[in-house]
Amino acid sequence: MTDPLVSVIIPTYNRETLIIKAINSVLKQSFQDLNILIIDDASTDGTESVIRNLNNNKIKYYKLEKNSGQCIARNYGIKRATGKFIAFLDSDDEWLPEKLTKQLECYKNGPANLGSVYGYSYSMDMIKNKTTLVNGKYYRGNIHDKFLQGFCPSTPSLFLIKKEALEKINYFDEELITFVDLDLHIRISKDYAFDFVEEPIIIKYEQIGDQYVNNFEKRYNGYILFMNKWEKEIIKNNGIDGLKVIKTHLVNSIANPMFNHPPKNLRKNIPKLLKLLIEIRSKRAKYYFKALLILIFGPGIIYTIRKGIKKTKKD
Repeated sequence: MTDPLVSVIIPTYNRETLIIKAINSVLKQSFQDLNILIIDDASTDGTESVIRNLNNNKIKYYKLEKNSGQCIARNYGIKRATGKFIAFLDSDDEWLPEKLTKQLECYKNGPANLGSVYGYSYSMDMIKNKTTLVNGKYYRGNIHDKFLQGFCPSTPSLFLIKKEALEKINYFDEELITFVDLDLHIRISKDYAFDFVEEPIIIKYEQIGDQYVNNFEKRYNGYILFMNKWEKEIIKNNGIDGLKVIKTHLVNSIANPMFNHPPKNLRKNIPKLLKLLIEIRSKRAKYYFKALLILIFGPGIIYTIRKGIKKTKKD
């Protein structure tokens, strides 16, 4: 049997009710010279039974002995992949049918040093039941400087990457906690060009509640680790002003989900969040106002205010 052109890596942990949708979106791709490596990060639910019951020869299932995190799970998959290209899919996201076809067209028509292709996406907020097209200012070519400014597409599920590029940089950095995608892109972009498909190619589901975006301690500690790794190079390339740009971008990415969907333990972490906002001299007054409300009344006050505003509009 010949090796597939594309190996799809799906890391998962306790996603028995969601992962089938992700897998089916791969099996329904218009391009089918692929295989799927599912890396189960020591799930304790029925994920394994769900996968084994599929009995599909395109699927290889691996289960880690202990829960190790997505970086280790993805790296485990990359090292066992046989495809020339590696595609990632989070087990709660979904590809649109032409994703791989469109991305491979970019490789066919692109430069020899093209190493990574992404695209637009739809974002589905599971709380608000609202779908949004995500098609902001994207970049192609040699965009190392853009990543050093904090530019980072929303999820690994968007990317189709040459395996040689991942091998050259020694895969995901397993020492980092968060911003691991940005770290990966910074390192790949030193030697490879990027391109993107100018249309949506995935649906990203925002499963607020159990995703790491609501884990402030993890995000905060991950931010510190990331900046410790890259601060000197950012200053070298973009100066102090450039350092402020990426710090502002990353801190806002921490603050937004915290304030929009406050977790119950946020109150005790408000001082750390305020410290970050003050450090970057954030001009977003609403952040300080919300932080003050949460400190005084607790995170539930945000939901109470929103409920009151909705009731007033109805009346």
